[in-house]
Amino acid sequence: MKHVIFDFDGTLVDSLPVVVRIANAVVPGLDLSEGELAKLREMPAREIIKYSGIPYWKFPRLMIKGKRLMGAHLGELKVFPGMAEAVKVLHDSGYQISVVSSNSEENIRSVLKREGIENYFDGVYGNVGLFNKTRAFKVVLRDQQATADQAIYIGDEVRDIEAARKGGIPIVSVTWGYNGEQILKKYKPTYLAQTPQEMLNFITQAK
Repeated sequence: MKHVIFDFDGTLVDSLPVVVRIANAVVPGLDLSEGELAKLREMPAREIIKYSGIPYWKFPRLMIKGKRLMGAHLGELKVFPGMAEAVKVLHDSGYQISVVSSNSEENIRSVLKREGIENYFDGVYGNVGLFNKTRAFKVVLRDQQATADQAIYIGDEVRDIEAARKGGIPIVSVTWGYNGEQILKKYKPTYLAQTPQEMLNFITQAK
C-alpha cells in the first residue's frame, strides 16, 4: 500500500452541523430535524436527493452556494478526534496522502492548515462532483505516480463505496460520518472502521 486518499467532509472533518445550517438557509422549508437526520443517514445520496423533492438540476447551483457559505463558517469545522494523529502516523510511515472532496480546495486547505496537518498531504483535489470521484481517483493516481492496487480510499458514504469499487480501489468506510453504520454494511465496503485506530489498522494491513 502506497497511497491513502481521504474524503474530507464527514471523514476527516465534522462538518455536518454546519452543513445542516447551510442547507436550511439555502433550501426554504427543508426539514432537517434530529429525527429527519437520523433517517437521512441511512439513505444513499441519490435516494436523499429524490427524497428531498429538489430537482436534480438544481443541486450543482445549491452546492456552489453552500460551499461559498461554508467559507464563512470554517472556524467551526473541526477534525474528528484522533484523525490528525492518524494522518501524522501515515505520513511519518511513508505513505502518500491526498484529499478528494466535493468541497472547495480553498476551504479544505484552510481547515487543514489551521489544524496543523496541511503539510502531511501530497495533494488536495476539491470541487469534485457528487458522483465523479472515480474520475478524480484516476487524476490523483496519475499525479502521485501510483496505481489502483497501491491505493486505499477512506470515506463515510455509500457513494464513496460505489466510487471506490468502480475505480478498483479498496475502501475503509468510517462510521462517524454522514452515512450510518447499517447502510454502510449493506453496501459491503472492503473494511468498516468505528475508530481512527481501526482505520489505521486496516490501512497498514491492506496489501
